[in-house]
Amino acid sequence: LKFTDAVDRSFTLPWHLVKSWKGMETLIRQAFVNIERIGPHVANGHYHLLGPNGEIILPQVWDVVVQP
Repeated sequence: LKFTDAVDRSFTLPWHLVKSWKGMETLIRQAFVNIERIGPHVANGHYHLLGPNGEIILPQVWDVVVQP
């Protein structure tokens, strides 16, 4: 899965780790541990994930909507 974060860093994440919302959330939080201003907000779940067309993907539908 290709992921670009709020500070314009790009990641390629292995599908088997991010196919569930819990897995994706874990990797996102790890990516922001050392980012001063945004990190604490991410750790508290204050972010949105956007699909390729700019639509918000809700955690409740992650497992159904996101595909490799």
